[in-house]
Amino acid sequence: MKIYLGIDLGTTGLKAVLVKPDGEIAAVGYREYPVLVPSPGYAEQDPRDWWRALVEALGDAMRESGTAPGDICSIGFSGQMHGTVLLDDAGEILTPAIIWCDQRSVSEVELVKNTLGTEKLGELTQNPISTGFQLASLLWVKTHRPELYEKIGKVLLPKDYLRYRLTGEYGSEPTDACSTLLLDCRERSWSVEILSTFDIKPAILPQLGKTPMEVAGLLTQKAAGELGLCPGIPVVYGGGDQPMQAIGNGILNPGDASVTLGTGGQVFVPSAAPSYDPALRTHTFCHGPEDLWYVMGATLNCCLAQNWFFDKVLGDRNFAELHRRAAEVPVGANGVIFLPYLTGERTPHMNPMAKGMFFGLTLGHDREVMSRAVVEGISYALRDAMATIENQNIPVNRIFLSGGGAKSPLWRQILADMLGRPAYTTTMREEAGVGAAICAMVGSGEYATLDQACETLVRVKEEPVLPREEMTAFYREGLEAFRAIYRANEALFR
Repeated sequence: MKIYLGIDLGTTGLKAVLVKPDGEIAAVGYREYPVLVPSPGYAEQDPRDWWRALVEALGDAMRESGTAPGDICSIGFSGQMHGTVLLDDAGEILTPAIIWCDQRSVSEVELVKNTLGTEKLGELTQNPISTGFQLASLLWVKTHRPELYEKIGKVLLPKDYLRYRLTGEYGSEPTDACSTLLLDCRERSWSVEILSTFDIKPAILPQLGKTPMEVAGLLTQKAAGELGLCPGIPVVYGGGDQPMQAIGNGILNPGDASVTLGTGGQVFVPSAAPSYDPALRTHTFCHGPEDLWYVMGATLNCCLAQNWFFDKVLGDRNFAELHRRAAEVPVGANGVIFLPYLTGERTPHMNPMAKGMFFGLTLGHDREVMSRAVVEGISYALRDAMATIENQNIPVNRIFLSGGGAKSPLWRQILADMLGRPAYTTTMREEAGVGAAICAMVGSGEYATLDQACETLVRVKEEPVLPREEMTAFYREGLEAFRAIYRANEALFR
């Protein structure tokens, strides 16, 4: 039996996804790990927790599926982006990893903005900078813990640390390295000017492979012993979680786009050129193929905001039933509008001080109305992000919905109406892990190209959710009200 292993290193847990050459998932193992908060605003993880999670999750998946060690043909990765793993010259961990949602580097973000300015930052990196990005975290360590900074032998992204543990080789690749703000995404190489401007030694950065499908090394005897696998298995570079979920959904061509309804929300649009928003309200990152990029709008509060309301406010975790009852409320939630910015917002506001709020409440409103307003409010935020991408004249014809929120018929219809386009889903599960496994298949020769693999493996459900013209017009007016409420309160958020 031939099996490909896709390792999906997420923020709250790791999945080991065993995939057959025809795309069928043989088994999925899962292990959680904590986010450490040693001080307010900090977000850290112990990379050793990632390794323990991999060992245990892989063991579970292999036992469930009856997979033998010799069945694993190749290994790929999908990883949480932006994070910072610091190793000494011997490859040992110096300190817990600073992950993407860490907020400690506010001053360093301002330093980068003030030093370079928006125009120069866009020219060099095609992206805005935020707290939690590797450049900002490195500068924080350099300023606040100089003795630690001097001990750095290598700085790695999260999934690149796991691959180092598997192969003993340092490395990264453009789809993940672009999220550090140390990469020129246009050229797909480390930015000499960024490194020089902020006095960062190029030697601490890993060598870059060209694509996520490229073989980065072979499984070592030591790692194989810990994982219960055979040594010598090819390990490909893998990629960042967003391009990997796109590959798992078959989104490789301009004109298609994905909207991911996870903890955060992402609007992902492939582009044939490294186009970027001059105001730096979106991200322009590298896709899997060497001649493809993507523009992404990132919202911080998607299922995070929904789950807060359902769980913490209503005290009800039956999400399917809450959505069913919310679907009985008229479109527009009887005049209630929800701003979902519970943890600030990125696209399009880039405002960490933005706050959440309900507008328009009266005595006639109830929990069902507020539930629908929450789902519509998150959807307005995603529509706002899509509009920012559309302003760059990047074509969007079809929308693919993924993530936990895409299971909701209500949410799928709201987004089809709001975006004014057919909303498709695929039959694929565990899209990021499957995307990682697909990269492993291409890297080991099971398929010649990503296009061939995706055309063969990814199955699109034939009947999309169609937009309703009158609802699209209604939500167009609703979006203007949503934006007006934000503008009217922006000064108060501070």
